[in-house]
Amino acid sequence: MVRYIVTVGTAVILSFVAAISNAAEAEEQEKLVKKGWNTEIHAGLNLTRGNSKNLLINASLLEEYNKGDNRFRLNIQGSYGESETGKSGTNDIKQTTVQNVQGVAEYKRLFSERDYGYANASIINNRIAGIDYRAIAGPGVGRYFLKSDRINLNVEIGAAYVHQCLLKDIRNSVNLRVAHRFEMKLLDTSKLWESIEYIPVINDPGNYLVNFEIGVETAITTLLNLRLVLQDQFNSQPASGKERNDLQLTAGIGCQL
Repeated sequence: MVRYIVTVGTAVILSFVAAISNAAEAEEQEKLVKKGWNTEIHAGLNLTRGNSKNLLINASLLEEYNKGDNRFRLNIQGSYGESETGKSGTNDIKQTTVQNVQGVAEYKRLFSERDYGYANASIINNRIAGIDYRAIAGPGVGRYFLKSDRINLNVEIGAAYVHQCLLKDIRNSVNLRVAHRFEMKLLDTSKLWESIEYIPVINDPGNYLVNFEIGVETAITTLLNLRLVLQDQFNSQPASGKERNDLQLTAGIGCQL
């Protein structure tokens, strides 16, 4: 009888502790949802050694806020790559093949269920493309043509001031900005997104920028995910001696904080 009472008592205590633990975890998750913040860190690495020596690393930080009528998004990302091109005596001769960093910040304020105003800003440095820096900022309006828990499609139009330095050649312009973004949850643990941004100079439509991105992400645990992203940046008037198009495909693992 004593053994039975001890066994039952132990089971009750363990069940009580598990219930408290689950309740605390659920409460913590609820607090995070109420705060409206989502933070993700992503990183990727490609390394070869032997007959060829190459290194490519990429990393990004995504911070999002979504609560009430306010939306905020901050995305900072960078890539660096180098390869061995030969030897000088016993020393390796290395060439930088990728070196870029960029940051994008955007704030949206909903006027209605689907319409909103926005203000965004971005800055980029791309050594290989000859972009010492390019800063873009401006306001505009947008509309969600599709808006649900699984699918979102929005279109934006606004103005953008572009200040850039390409191989020490400083350029300034007032531009039109037209953009759209599509997001879809494929499953509860995976999503697909695509975005395109067209930024022509108002008084010179033949001078324009186009930024395109498509990516897919799938969760492997509650905290970790795998991500594959294709980015294409086009400049109709690039730095002297540089190509107009820059394409980058990155894969990596992410952590949701």
